[in-house]
Amino acid sequence: MSNGANFASYLVGGRLDPPFMPTKTNPYIEGIMMESKSAGKAEHKLTLEEDCELLSIAVGVSNYEARDYWNLYVGEQLVCKNIYTKDLPEGMYLTAIIPCKKGTQLHFEFFNEGGKPKVAWVNYQTLK
Repeated sequence: MSNGANFASYLVGGRLDPPFMPTKTNPYIEGIMMESKSAGKAEHKLTLEEDCELLSIAVGVSNYEARDYWNLYVGEQLVCKNIYTKDLPEGMYLTAIIPCKKGTQLHFEFFNEGGKPKVAWVNYQTLK
């Protein structure tokens, strides 16, 4: 940095500031399980009980079919759209942390397009 700026001023507003780095420090993971007995949409809504930062989501399904997919809304914001299931559980780390206020709703939609009965497991990884 030949312009004379110090290291601290260089980082302000950069990749080490929110939303790229967390501000909270206590890990908290909450999991849900939902059944889909036939073709169609299954959904689950989780209302957050305190302020947190959403870091990632992990999704596994008991029976993978190529056409099955899922969506995730954080409040009214669509964060993950048309994520097709793979042959293994999938962890999706968000590029930018999503701050969530108490009362924010996490809305998970699972679309069972293959039609076979299955269970979906979802873990929300947060910091409080």
